[in-house]
Amino acid sequence: MNKYLSNTYLDVSAATITNIVHMDDSIAVYCDDTIFYPQSGGQPCDLGYMTIDGLDHMVDYVEITELGVAHLMKANSMNKEWLGEKCIQNINMGRRIFNAKSHTAGHLISHIFEKMNNNLSPIKGHHHPDSSYIELIESERSNDSFSLELISLEIQKLTKENSRAVQSIELNLSEVQSLRPLLSKFIPQTTKIRMVAIDGFLPVPCGGTHVSNTSELSNLKITRIRRKKDRIKVSYSIN
Repeated sequence: MNKYLSNTYLDVSAATITNIVHMDDSIAVYCDDTIFYPQSGGQPCDLGYMTIDGLDHMVDYVEITELGVAHLMKANSMNKEWLGEKCIQNINMGRRIFNAKSHTAGHLISHIFEKMNNNLSPIKGHHHPDSSYIELIESERSNDSFSLELISLEIQKLTKENSRAVQSIELNLSEVQSLRPLLSKFIPQTTKIRMVAIDGFLPVPCGGTHVSNTSELSNLKITRIRRKKDRIKVSYSIN
């Protein structure tokens, strides 16, 4: 497991450069481990820089390729000499924490809706600034309406009055299929699956970064609830 999944709050770490791929005027740098979260699962990537041979090089984008986690940066004449070199990875912690809060907020909202209607299951999340939302799907069609006031009160309770710990666990695919039969159809069918669990709620398959406690989500607000056929889309904001 890469360090970006094991410790949300780690902002500086050493690594070794294992591969460099040249692409026109940029390069993709691969390391034996990374604290940079690659863009995926509806969550933006981490940004920051790598210190190599005493010089700082900005990381402009991070993605997963068939070779691993690619850190994209501008090319220069010294790149070839970096192979096998040590580097210090530094991430923009403000961006990291915002993205983690936004992702955890999406999970919390999903749990609140599931609690109100047990026919609902989270199906999609988008955790980008100014456009965050989650979607839930119904196992059986209903015409339930959801009170924004009641949901807001529940958010306040779970972030201020009775906050919950957030942790990641690993389950077998069969366990996930049993816990999340509807959602399990939409995830990679791998042997071991990372799950994110908020205390008191059913874990959800997830490969994102998260804060350690819902008390960090005190500014969470629901901005819109829309129903379309068997899906419910909930937009939200957090800062």
